Formats: sequence, C-alpha cells, structure tokens
Amino acid sequence: MTGPAWTLSAEKRALDLLIATALSPVYVPTAAVGAALMFLEDGRAPIFRQWRIGRDGVPFKLVHVRTMRDGKGLDASLGSNDPRASRRGRILRKGTFDQFLEVHHVFRGHMSMANPRPLLEFDRELMREVLPPSVYKEWSWAATIGRPGMYSTFGNVSIGLEPQSEEFLLRRSECDIQDAHCASLERDLKILGDTAKIGWSFVSRAS
Repeated sequence: MTGPAWTLSAEKRALDLLIATALSPVYVPTAAVGAALMFLEDGRAPIFRQWRIGRDGVPFKLVHVRTMRDGKGLDASLGSNDPRASRRGRILRKGTFDQFLEVHHVFRGHMSMANPRPLLEFDRELMREVLPPSVYKEWSWAATIGRPGMYSTFGNVSIGLEPQSEEFLLRRSECDIQDAHCASLERDLKILGDTAKIGWSFVSRAS
C-alpha cells in the first residue's frame, strides 16, 4: 500500500497510535522538563498554542513547549537557531524536544507521526510566492491530504538549509510532494529512524 492509499488507511492510523503509545513514557516527561526549564528561565507560561493548517486545510490549535521570548509566533520559523528563541529554547529546538507534546495531537487524531509538517498560514503565503501555480497546487494537496506529521522528510533535510530561503521553500515542496506520492510503511519508518539518528547525534554532542 503506497501513496494516498497508505496516508488515509486505517493501518497507518493504527501504526501512529502504536508508536505514540510507545513513545509517550519518554516524550511526556521530557516535554514536562523542557516546560519547567522555560518557566524557570523567564517566569512566563511555558506552553504555547498556535493555529496550524491541518488535514484537508482545516486549522487546529497546536500545543507545544514555548521556545521564543515573544509568545506571539505568527510568522514563519527560522529554524533551531532562530534569534527570537531564548537560550534554553534553542536547546529544546535543536533536539526537537519542544515538539514532544505534539504526541497529544496524534492521540486526538489531529496529527500523524510521519507526514508533511503542519504549517502556519504565513508559511503557505511564502510558498505561494515562490512556487509556480501548478506546483503550489500540487504541494498544497500533498501538505493537507492526510494528518500533518510530527516528523517529515523535509524536517530532516531542512537542517542544512537557510530557513525560509528560496532553496529552503523549493526543497520543502519537493519533499512534501514526494512524501505524499510515495507514502508507505517503509517510508514512515525511515522518516522516524532518520529523525531519531539526528536527535541522538545532538544529545551525544551535548553530553
């Protein structure tokens, strides 16, 4: 089973729930520690809620650990080294620990473990400016045909790119379109495996 058939299948949903259940004993305590560190750093609410574009273009309010000094966050992310992030926030972003609360959305059916990431409307406006209309239409379909993912192919590829540059946006479209057309059990597991390797390399360097 591949492509949209896999993305929309009951089997993928069952896999998401299985993996989310297995990871929750690690993800939830880690997110709690991250939230506590952010609160200790500046005394502000450590949980951040932000509207994102979900399946079929329907918005949902994403919950994750705050990493920014400014809690508004209405414009596009500038990656793990975003200058708006606090000192501890940058550490959380590099290890994607701020995303761990998103496992809550997998259980609720808002998100999948592996699919194109849920974006802000501002992100979509940037994509519309860079992509030809026909490519934007295909990318928009690819980004919203299924539940958005905690992790994606582009999320791993983007680490070496300048955030929000033209190359960054073009690679996002390529990766997201490929993820939609080539979705499969094997591809989901590869995305999660690649993400785990990146996370482990960060932890290893930091320790």
